[in-house]
Amino acid sequence: MINLEISLFYHLKQKAGVSPIYLRVPQGTTVQQVKDILENEYPRLTTQLDNVMILKGKQIVLEDAVLDEDAKISFLTPIGGG
Repeated sequence: MINLEISLFYHLKQKAGVSPIYLRVPQGTTVQQVKDILENEYPRLTTQLDNVMILKGKQIVLEDAVLDEDAKISFLTPIGGG
């Protein structure tokens, strides 16, 4: 099992009502699996995590990224501008 710290930003934090979130998950867990866990535990996040930027530490990662011990994951909504 590994420990994760998940930070939600902007409206995601409001939907979940909490941030950060601490999870203990099995080795080999992917970002997509974490998204599934969050949507299950925080139903107001359902579909809200579909179009987000995901950071592991300070590096952008994709849904298939495998997480390691003490990973700090951040979910950010895209910000438009021009």
